[in-house]
Amino acid sequence: MKNHFIALSEEILISSQAGEDTTSLRRQLFYIRQSKLEKSLYADDLKKVFWINIYHAFYIIISNETKESNRILNIKRIKISHTILSLDDIEHGILRKYKFKMGYGYFTNPFYSSFITRTAVEKVDYRIHFALRSIKVMSISIPTYDSKHIDQQLSLVAKNFIELKTEFDHDAKTIQVSDFILHNLKDFGGKKSVKKIMETTFTKDFSTYRLRFKTAKPIDKIKFAS
Repeated sequence: MKNHFIALSEEILISSQAGEDTTSLRRQLFYIRQSKLEKSLYADDLKKVFWINIYHAFYIIISNETKESNRILNIKRIKISHTILSLDDIEHGILRKYKFKMGYGYFTNPFYSSFITRTAVEKVDYRIHFALRSIKVMSISIPTYDSKHIDQQLSLVAKNFIELKTEFDHDAKTIQVSDFILHNLKDFGGKKSVKKIMETTFTKDFSTYRLRFKTAKPIDKIKFAS
């Protein structure tokens, strides 16, 4: 039997993608009992499926409801279990296990609500960053995530995103990757781990290459744990 809350997350995402009215589905989300949600989403794979689907759905919904495109991520308009969340709350609080948005993933935010800390994943999966950002890249975006295939889906979207967005200068021996990897560097295990991810994705030895990020800041002078 399919998990009720996973099915609900899929339904609201599909409806939002089709431009349909999601009012009744959103009402169901609001009246969910937190205890039932916690019990139902008992494993990280289930949490990732539910919250990635909800994130994608409400990104579409909020984008259509507001003209303040620069505030989409921090507008608190997601009502679940009598709790009001923002997209940032889902990403940094729940899927990144209550990290500060700033700080490269090295610092935990002690001010998140008990709802967020009780529904957060146990272990951070760096692939969620590609899943969340793929919503803006239709050619690689996955329509909905499901609990049977979540691991394969996350690996696929990460691989496709990296192949699409990574740039190489083979003469200068540099790899230029998306800047959100820098902003969440600890989630990826540090710079050495990022390079390993690139080697696995492209099946090539990049040991002599230098890692660069698509950012205007002079990050080469910043020291990070490897």
